[in-house]
Amino acid sequence: MNTVLHHNKKQLHIFPLLLLLALIFSGCSKEIPPSQRETEVKVDGNPQPWSNDFTILMPVLNEDKTYGNEYVSLDTSNSGDGYFYIKYTGDNQKVKLQIYSDTSITYTYNIQPGVDTVIPLSQGDGTYSLTAYENIQDNEYAMVYAEELPVTLNNELSPFLYPNQYVKFTEESDTTALAKQLTDGCSNELEAVGKVYDYMVKNITYDYDKAENVQPGYLPDVDEILAKKTGICFDYSAVMAAMLRSVGIPTRMEIGYSGDAYHAWVSVYTKDQGWINDIIQFDGSQWSLMDPTFDANSADSSKSDFSKLIGSGGKGKKASYTTMYNY
Repeated sequence: MNTVLHHNKKQLHIFPLLLLLALIFSGCSKEIPPSQRETEVKVDGNPQPWSNDFTILMPVLNEDKTYGNEYVSLDTSNSGDGYFYIKYTGDNQKVKLQIYSDTSITYTYNIQPGVDTVIPLSQGDGTYSLTAYENIQDNEYAMVYAEELPVTLNNELSPFLYPNQYVKFTEESDTTALAKQLTDGCSNELEAVGKVYDYMVKNITYDYDKAENVQPGYLPDVDEILAKKTGICFDYSAVMAAMLRSVGIPTRMEIGYSGDAYHAWVSVYTKDQGWINDIIQFDGSQWSLMDPTFDANSADSSKSDFSKLIGSGGKGKKASYTTMYNY
């Protein structure tokens, strides 16, 4: 049984909560089991080529196993798959969830009232401390619910295959349909990554005005970004992560620093190389695709376009990236 801490509103603990996510926008100028990955399928003992014929993994809400208090409803019945649901049931319009796992940094999420929201357990196995807060005034928040959640993932890659609040898609999304179209015929994960990357940089423009004016709490709508064909680094990363996850490629949308600028970018997992960090990068003015084959075999890293990824190209110096959050 999980340990649940209830807090009456008359016993409020005032907490000066920093709006960490605002930085994201102002800064923008283990192996998968055979049941989940076609890459693992074998015929007569021989591995078959990679395929995008992947059954999209969707979160499942188990309403019979929710618990909480008068302010918060939680469903952690699928925590082993790397996610949980939270719904705020009170009447406050500004609600935040903070998650802390063991010695990790604290993640902060904005929770929309009355909506079942999928939150990733992206920090792996461990005990997660979950705390929900209501806004009191300005940047002061009161704790209304707390929970200790022990997590053992069924597969360490699961959090990066399911949709969540930051990387939100469904089987019916235009984004997932396009991903299937773009990656048809690809022989491996890296070729599929290249197809998605090439589409994004050729068809989606950077929205400098949005970068200057986007509000804290903004979340990408991946289909809307594709339709408008413009977005900020947060949008680019969310769309690419949604596309790649939908065809079975574990993908982290990462947020942190490129030099001294705050940005979002993408890392992917392949069965041959494991995690390839910062494979799709943004330096504040343009996106680039790192050459993971060269990077895995040289002290000097590189980043390049897709043609360089598959064997021809130069050796540019890789940007210095520091990841703070994974989604």
